[in-house]
Amino acid sequence: MNRNLSEIFQYNISSVSKRASLFRANGEFRIAIVGCGAAGVSTLFELLKELPSIGEQKVKIVIFEKGPAFGPGFAYQCDSKELLMNMISSTTSIIQNQENDFWNWVIDQGCHFGDDQIFSKAGIAPDGYVSRQYFGAYLRSRLEKVTSALEKLGIETVLINMEVLNIVALDKNRFKVIFPKNCSEEFNCIILCTGNEAPEDIFKLKGASQYVNNPYPTTQYLQLIKRHESVGIIGGQLTAADIAVVLANQSHQGPIYFFTRENNFPLIRSRIKRHDLKYLTLSNLNKLREKNEITIRSILRLARKEFLATGVRWNSFFKPCKEEYSSWIHSLLLNESNFSSWQSFAIETDSVIGEYWNSLSNADKSLFTRKFHRSWSTKRVPLPKHTALKLLSLFRLGILRHYSNLQRIDSFGRNKFVASISCPQKSVTNNQIFCDWVINASGPSKSINGSESVLIKNLLESSLVAKNLHGGISLDYESSLVMDANGEKVNNFYAIGQITAGTYYFVSSLDMVSLRAKAAVNHLITRLGNDDYRLKQDSLYAP
Repeated sequence: MNRNLSEIFQYNISSVSKRASLFRANGEFRIAIVGCGAAGVSTLFELLKELPSIGEQKVKIVIFEKGPAFGPGFAYQCDSKELLMNMISSTTSIIQNQENDFWNWVIDQGCHFGDDQIFSKAGIAPDGYVSRQYFGAYLRSRLEKVTSALEKLGIETVLINMEVLNIVALDKNRFKVIFPKNCSEEFNCIILCTGNEAPEDIFKLKGASQYVNNPYPTTQYLQLIKRHESVGIIGGQLTAADIAVVLANQSHQGPIYFFTRENNFPLIRSRIKRHDLKYLTLSNLNKLREKNEITIRSILRLARKEFLATGVRWNSFFKPCKEEYSSWIHSLLLNESNFSSWQSFAIETDSVIGEYWNSLSNADKSLFTRKFHRSWSTKRVPLPKHTALKLLSLFRLGILRHYSNLQRIDSFGRNKFVASISCPQKSVTNNQIFCDWVINASGPSKSINGSESVLIKNLLESSLVAKNLHGGISLDYESSLVMDANGEKVNNFYAIGQITAGTYYFVSSLDMVSLRAKAAVNHLITRLGNDDYRLKQDSLYAP
């Protein structure tokens, strides 16, 4: 019998322990998904598509989520309606190869979200932007749909609203998942979908009153900021823009500062058109492999040719901008087509950039990260046009100001901060900007060195996972299997999302999340369908 989400939420944890031995005795294959945001929902859809292919094998899926909501996760939780998706509605989805799934959902479902935000069954324009919390409503709806569909296939799905504290590898492809109240459960497969790491506390300000290290949800602190207080925002990209816009929406009148190290400014989202890669292709990568000529230089030669084909000059693209932030935004609004062809090209590289990244040596990966990553990632995540217009207005009103060459931020006294800005072309050694609040909008940390996650800390301590030199944890590239501290692939232990940054380079877009979910599930299902699989159950490590 199918259960709706409210019934699933009321799952009695104690009953799991009582029935666990019975499940294992009946040969049930038990999957734990740790985290239920966009990556978790995408993984469930892939399981829905692939699990029927393994025949009579009995399967149970248990989904753990420590946050307040299943589906939206942390990224798309209920927050200010001013926080917009930076993708248009017709190209937003968490289902692989169904890029218009969200738009179709809006047309089919409709939704009422407050007095001034109504979407009818007539739908919205395909080139429109919607709030992140509205996309969260879509994720909740899709979660209910996929769990219902799985149970119709006889696959029980259970949602547990608890934080996973640790995962212990047992023998014979078994894992113990440990969560609060001394509860634990055994599973045959683990899929980590733990979401984004908190931004790095660059200037060691944690603990200072009126310092916010993790900017979402904005509702936790923005109402505490008084209208005339000064607010310093570390960063100048999409997250920083979100915060500035929400502040303006609540009639903030005090100064708002963007503090950045360089003048790397974001683009404005353009209309995406089809772009066929001419040089940065998999066939050219294979030719380099055959000649044993895979270096950062050989790959950058191909990238430069691709840039030229889009009409964008390589050197000017990767150099810090000489314009003021407000002038940059204004010029893009007047003629946003300057970079529209590049954006189409950049999106197309999603299909190949992982292979190119994986082919580089560690030294070349570090070189690329040091010289090009910041400029590429800044422009790869553009602003919605609506947001850019509001930023320009704030700049012109004198409320928003931008300072580059940020050296450090120090706290002093009570609720006071000072940002030190170097002035390389002036006789003044440093310019000091005083703030009442500082908000870290530098983006999720790729490194897990300072992870706030109890689970990640415990996994690192036990050596079941290992740090990747370039971010996140170490994975096997082809399968998304977790690699332990000895470099061994851990059987039936997968990871998807931000925690895989370093292995896959670009992981933050929804289409990349769904792509990796598909790859991981396909690998699992292929193994489950293998007649020899059951003969290898006594090995912790994958072949």
